[in-house]
Amino acid sequence: MIEILNRLEPWQADPSDMEKIDDFKVGDWVRVSRSPKYGWENITQKSIGVMYSLEEDGDVGIVFSFRGNPFPCSVTDVEKVERFQVGQEIHMKPSITQPRLGWSNETPATIGKIVIIDLDGTLCTKVTGRQISWRVSPEDAELVSGFEVGDWVRSKPSQGTRPSYYWFSVGWESIAVVHSIQEAGYVELVCCVREGRWISHYTDLEKIPAWKVGQFVHFQKGITEPRWGWRGAKPYSRGIITSVHEDGEVRVAFFGLPGLWRGDPSDLEVEEGKFEVGEWVRLKEGVSSWKSIGPASVGVVRGLGYEGDEWDGTTSVSFCGEQERWAGSSSHLEKAKKLAVGQRTRVKPAVKQPRFGWSGHSHGSVGTIAAIERDGKLRIYTPAGSETWMLDPSEVETIEEEEELKIGDWVRVKPSITTPTYQWGEVNPSSIGVVYRMEDGDSWVAFCFLDRLWLCKAGEMERIRPFGIGDRVKINNGLVTPRWGWGTETYASKGHVVGVDATGKLRIKFLWREGRLPWIGDPADIVLDEPFG
Repeated sequence: MIEILNRLEPWQADPSDMEKIDDFKVGDWVRVSRSPKYGWENITQKSIGVMYSLEEDGDVGIVFSFRGNPFPCSVTDVEKVERFQVGQEIHMKPSITQPRLGWSNETPATIGKIVIIDLDGTLCTKVTGRQISWRVSPEDAELVSGFEVGDWVRSKPSQGTRPSYYWFSVGWESIAVVHSIQEAGYVELVCCVREGRWISHYTDLEKIPAWKVGQFVHFQKGITEPRWGWRGAKPYSRGIITSVHEDGEVRVAFFGLPGLWRGDPSDLEVEEGKFEVGEWVRLKEGVSSWKSIGPASVGVVRGLGYEGDEWDGTTSVSFCGEQERWAGSSSHLEKAKKLAVGQRTRVKPAVKQPRFGWSGHSHGSVGTIAAIERDGKLRIYTPAGSETWMLDPSEVETIEEEEELKIGDWVRVKPSITTPTYQWGEVNPSSIGVVYRMEDGDSWVAFCFLDRLWLCKAGEMERIRPFGIGDRVKINNGLVTPRWGWGTETYASKGHVVGVDATGKLRIKFLWREGRLPWIGDPADIVLDEPFG
């Protein structure tokens, strides 16, 4: 049984006659997948837009980068598509001869990095050597390889087309390193088993984790002979990586073998379940104390314990304040968050007395990590401090920077702002809008009662919870008159949101108002109806 809007009785249907549609929301990226309810106009099946409004009857409005007004259609006419992300690099699809938004003095070979995505999906990109952003419609763009210089790669195990013949000379399982990024999706590779470089298309490659100094390795199971022979090593030998060359070649210190062993990484594999040298760890709760070290103490891994060539399950750790290293079962340790120079920190409220003293500071003091010693001990800089403040890493918490606003966020002016940089205009402290554009510290905000975007500084706005379809709401008790009038509603009216525009305009279905059109409201006039308790 299916309930249909404006129909008194439920509709009975055979499940085989029905199909499930996606659960859409304002801000979703979509394309029209079938003949639309109200005609195509200037839209095609390749056009990519952003959901602007949703109505309870299933009608939607979609904004496109090349249209001035939302495109009307039914929710059953569209399908979701993957959205682009800030930081991705794009270029024009080879099939595009005339972009929707023009070439803007660029060419098919131009690569731009997405720095801003407008609310209508327009991609604003930064092109090297250009002062003005290159604006691209999302339907015209495609991602470049996604690889970066220094990435480790190998040939994909299954190929629709044969990759570069150079892979034949190095072997399908060989590991290569991206040396440079070329045009049209090609990358230049280097490999420790071949002199010179070669070109391969990114679709032939898969990215793999790069190896790091300090990782423990052993030979691949079933290996007949390493690339350059055994040279004293055995199939069961284990060691630690001491250096990694730019072409992927590694140097390994094998236990019981003098000198450093030159190796091809494709002959080796990283041992799982072991902590890496340099990794930050914490002593688990319930573990016995050792000297001044107890549960929750944080230290740095310095090595693993071995009996012959077999790991004995122990790990040695340097804890700050102790010259001797702790050595014990790895099961007594857990990974800890690694701190970095430049992070802002303060002493945890639960710490009554830091191990190395307050040095004239207090719980309210916020400092910056100026240096980290080998055992993890922190040197903290504070503007008010006259002497170096030393802290145990287990005693501090980091202060995360406030997440920057992004396009699509619901915002209002911060209470601390008396007068915005570009003045109030028709906006007031209670006004709620949606970030539409951002550039060079400025934000353009869409308010449901303004025909033009409102300009402000991004730092003058604060993020708030957006309203969504299904929210139970009521009219704000302190309101004198709603922006578009009361209609037949009162302070006692309660209902739920049935439509939300990209400007924040709300469509609300109030109780006991069956058969009437939804009430149109400014989000600043509405509050959530949260049941008592």
